[in-house]
Amino acid sequence: MTKIQPLFNKIAIIGGGPAGLAAAKALAFEPVNFAAIDVFERRDHLGGLWYHNGDKSLIHPHVPSTSPTDGDIPDKNANASDMYFSAIYQYMETNITHWLMSYRNLPFPSGTFIYPERQKVLKYIQEYIDTIPHEKVNIHLNSNVTRVERVKGVWEIDVEGYDNTVHCLEYDAVIIANGHFNTPFIPNIDGLSEWNKQLPNTILHSKYFESPNTFRGKRVLVIGNSASGVDISTQISTVAEKVYVSVRDLEKIGFQNDLIEYIDLIEKYDWKDRLVVTKSGYKITNIDVIIFCTGYLYSLPFLSQDVIKDGAHVHNVYKQIFNVDEPSLTFVALLKNVVPMPLSESQSALIARFYSGRYELPSQKERSKSYEKDLVEKGDGSKFHVYGVPEDIEYYRHLQELIDAQGLRTPGLVAPIWDDKLAHERLMSAELKNKRLQELVEHVKKLRSEGKDFELPQ
Repeated sequence: MTKIQPLFNKIAIIGGGPAGLAAAKALAFEPVNFAAIDVFERRDHLGGLWYHNGDKSLIHPHVPSTSPTDGDIPDKNANASDMYFSAIYQYMETNITHWLMSYRNLPFPSGTFIYPERQKVLKYIQEYIDTIPHEKVNIHLNSNVTRVERVKGVWEIDVEGYDNTVHCLEYDAVIIANGHFNTPFIPNIDGLSEWNKQLPNTILHSKYFESPNTFRGKRVLVIGNSASGVDISTQISTVAEKVYVSVRDLEKIGFQNDLIEYIDLIEKYDWKDRLVVTKSGYKITNIDVIIFCTGYLYSLPFLSQDVIKDGAHVHNVYKQIFNVDEPSLTFVALLKNVVPMPLSESQSALIARFYSGRYELPSQKERSKSYEKDLVEKGDGSKFHVYGVPEDIEYYRHLQELIDAQGLRTPGLVAPIWDDKLAHERLMSAELKNKRLQELVEHVKKLRSEGKDFELPQ
């Protein structure tokens, strides 16, 4: 029997990217009438990470950057578009096949390349926006949320508009979907801070990387060899004089590009000779630029709840979604090494059914017990939100099982169903991506031999 009155009537969604949009759609698909479904996006366009806008060169990182409160250092002439730029870069394509990363019942257009460029992904997100019942959802652009606080049983939210005016609004529940690519992590290594002071703008993080072609003739050191490290170092190797990549374990480098020299971890930086020294004692001089591809810290500067400590992960979450003590506060897409769009729909489908009053959560005691079990299994550190293959498949399936166990698959938004076919495609994703990376390396070698700038192969 459908409830006319939802459990939580007014809902605020923070973030207008793929995760926040999935949350909005899930709520709008519920068989109840919410008083308000409000999406707050601080930029001037929906799309989140995939909306490529703003001048990155006007924004700089703290060096080191080890606190979730560090933020960015803007130049005086930086505007809001620059301040809230996206971490993606000029020649960005997905690292997951488009058929795997799709939302449910919305494939990418026929003929789309296996790994779509960023422009195609943004266009696809717009197509997803068109599937959201707009009469039920209010979109607020240029709306920066500066405070979220629980006051006398109500969520107070301060929203700063484009004209810098601040309005305090009240909601029954809040969904945080602002992503986790905002606060870069740059470790505190001996000599690094002094290097940054003496040689300004020679140290950056992958967040601030835009085009490989600005590094022509440079000697570049990339720290890290995960997804962004591999992609950025490969692109730069087209035009740089020399590219070094520092990795944690030389015996487990992973994908390799033979235009690149791989070295062990750096333990000292000396700006005077532009020198770095590795743990094994290996020395490299005349480094022009250092790019840290070392990931991000979780940061929620607007939230009063004590769920962020050192930025390694979000604390006190049940099923990686619900605040253990106050489940009217939820999070979408905290997880890493996952397929973000299907994940967002899976999590949002569960949230929406709870907010509408149809899904019954276990008691606070049981939620706390479940969270403590996750801490034991995954650790109280940066691995807490990491769900690689096949763990992520099990997680998506588990969320659907929670919904199905209460007989709630329909009505409402149904997330992608991880049957054997979809699971197999996910299991094969790393192998397919390695093939694509090798194609890119061969493409880079050809461009380099011809003295050309980098561009993605057609």
